[in-house]
Amino acid sequence: MEQEIITRQATRADLDGIMRIETSCFGPDSFSKKQFVYLITKAKGMFYIVEYQERIVAYVSLLQNDHTPNLRIYSLAVHPGFRRQKLGQHLIDKTIEFARQHNHPKITLEVNVSNPAALRLYQKNKFEPVRTINNYYADGSNAYSMHREVDCF
Repeated sequence: MEQEIITRQATRADLDGIMRIETSCFGPDSFSKKQFVYLITKAKGMFYIVEYQERIVAYVSLLQNDHTPNLRIYSLAVHPGFRRQKLGQHLIDKTIEFARQHNHPKITLEVNVSNPAALRLYQKNKFEPVRTINNYYADGSNAYSMHREVDCF
């Protein structure tokens, strides 16, 4: 599958495909279409999508902030029908590459404490929990705030 995927910067035309993944992955915690328009067109950072056979199957939204040198993974999602095919790893690799290119010393994120697949992916990639954020999600569940150092080569 890896030879057949295309990773590129998202455009406004990708919104429907992104929203399909968002709602299937996050349900009541989903971002709105308006939020994605902002992330794709105005936010400082990068929004990558992964396409397979002209269908959007995964994405990651990365944010840069003038108040911190760190890069934030704002959202990462893989369509349920395309999980366990290393697309999450592919997006983490793209994130690390972006962080290195833009001299970010650290990558941060928040993840649901009850999402074992995401936690395994992040821990495998040297992300460490630094604190628990209570009631972070709409259903009242907690999140881990995680980070990893970026070893620039």
